[in-house]
Amino acid sequence: MSELKISHRAEKTPPSPIRKLAGLAQAAADRGTHVYRLNIGQPDLRSPVEFLEGVANSINPVVAYEASKGSSKLIGAWSEYLNRGYNLGITAEQMLITMGASEALIFAFMVCCDPGDEILIFDPTYANYIGFSAISGVRLVPLPCPPRLGKAIPSREEISRYISPYTRAILVCNPNNPTGSVCDDNELKTLIELCRERDLFLIVDETYREYVFDNTKPRCVFELAPRDPNIIVVDSLSKRFSLCGARVGCMITWNQDVMRAAFHIAQARLAAATIEQDAAAHMLSSIGEDYLFEARGEYQRRRDTAVKALAEIPGVETYTPEGGFYLLAKLPVDDAEKFATFMLREFEYQGAATFVAPAAGFYMNREMGRQEIRIAFVLNEGDTKKAIEVIGAGLKAYGANR
Repeated sequence: MSELKISHRAEKTPPSPIRKLAGLAQAAADRGTHVYRLNIGQPDLRSPVEFLEGVANSINPVVAYEASKGSSKLIGAWSEYLNRGYNLGITAEQMLITMGASEALIFAFMVCCDPGDEILIFDPTYANYIGFSAISGVRLVPLPCPPRLGKAIPSREEISRYISPYTRAILVCNPNNPTGSVCDDNELKTLIELCRERDLFLIVDETYREYVFDNTKPRCVFELAPRDPNIIVVDSLSKRFSLCGARVGCMITWNQDVMRAAFHIAQARLAAATIEQDAAAHMLSSIGEDYLFEARGEYQRRRDTAVKALAEIPGVETYTPEGGFYLLAKLPVDDAEKFATFMLREFEYQGAATFVAPAAGFYMNREMGRQEIRIAFVLNEGDTKKAIEVIGAGLKAYGANR
């Protein structure tokens, strides 16, 4: 009898570096250790009351399928919300509702590329892009761009050197996960012009768009390139409004060939969730500006607290991210994953341990990031400071045990 084997696609799909050590964290919690969770971008800010009101108001006697393209109420409310903030002129023709930004990215990969085609990305990158590429059969080509270079993307000349006959798109996360870097207008224009000249798609993941700091103005790429058919924007309500579990995202493009193909894929998966779309439509139609203003200020304070606390630990190297709610920190260890495992399995400081994400999983080049961790600003200032104090104590204990 022949041995059954799973597909190469499945074999190549990596485990999430963000959740890889979750079992150890749960075991530590079961032992009675308080676990500070800095590993995952799960905001702790309260979801908007307007969304919860929308859930309560969605009381149809039958929870039916929504339209494959998405709720007309949500598309109208979301496009109006974006037009109000960025003057984009979006209509229902340009928007498709998806189950979070993740589904929108998978749609974009599948529409822009055939199996074996290439998308350029900037390394380090959001780890799940690597999983999406394996699922869709697309090859990601990484361009080195660690945060300490002081820029969000490499130079135009360097990007051009990586373009091959198989390149179909450039993907940029702006603001970036995991580095917190933010493309300025000149960098975005470089990508726009390059994609126009080389007939490439530009996929811009704007999940963290409003979370920019130090008086930086939030920017949608369509402000710089109105109605550009080369551009696909991926957006989400998850991080912006602390609605990760609602799984509401969207794809925005003026390219009707892209939209038609994505719609056909959306029909194959039937529809996104009905109640969450109803609630999101109500929220976007009624929420004021205070929610994001206060959230942005809270994340900037957490960033400042984290950067200061890390700088006080001997041997730790970091920087000040410009946006999002993550940073990478280089630790004085040979292997950050082994250290993160030690922190959860063997270590406790004042009854607590800290759960961080080893950063190697965010690099396509796995030789990079081995000494780095990613920290998410998802705890209040006091808990952030305590969590990083635990990291400092853990580094002392780890060094003494090695």
